[in-house]
Amino acid sequence: MNTQCKATKPDGSNCQAAAQPGSELCFFHDPTKATERRTAQSAGGSHSRLKSLHESAPDVKVQDCEDVVKLLSETINQVRKGKIDPRVANAIGYLANVLIKASEQGELEKRINEVEALLKNRGNSLKLG
Repeated sequence: MNTQCKATKPDGSNCQAAAQPGSELCFFHDPTKATERRTAQSAGGSHSRLKSLHESAPDVKVQDCEDVVKLLSETINQVRKGKIDPRVANAIGYLANVLIKASEQGELEKRINEVEALLKNRGNSLKLG
C-alpha cells in the first residue's frame, strides 16, 4: 500500500502525492529521480505540440459549400492518419461552419436587396401609370 509523500512543499504544506514503493518520497520530491524528472518534463512538452500541416502546404480555396465539404473530407482523413491534431481539425470544422453561415448571410442579404429593388421599381411604375 502506498503511503503519502513525507516532503513539504515550498508553501509549507505537506505533499499530497503517494510515495514511491520502497520510499518515503514521491517521484517529484525524490532527489535521486532528478534526471528522470527532467526527461519526463521534456518528453511531456513534446507530446503536447499540435500536429499541423507544414507551412509549405498549399492554401485551400474555400468559397462555397462544395469547397467546405472537400476541405472537411481532407481534414477528416488527415486526422485519421495522424497527420494533424484533432484540436486543429476542430478549429477547421468550427471555422468552416462560420464561413458557411457568413456565406448564407451574404446570399440572404443579396436576395433581400434584389427584392427591395424590385418592389421599389414596381412602386415607381405604379406612380407613373
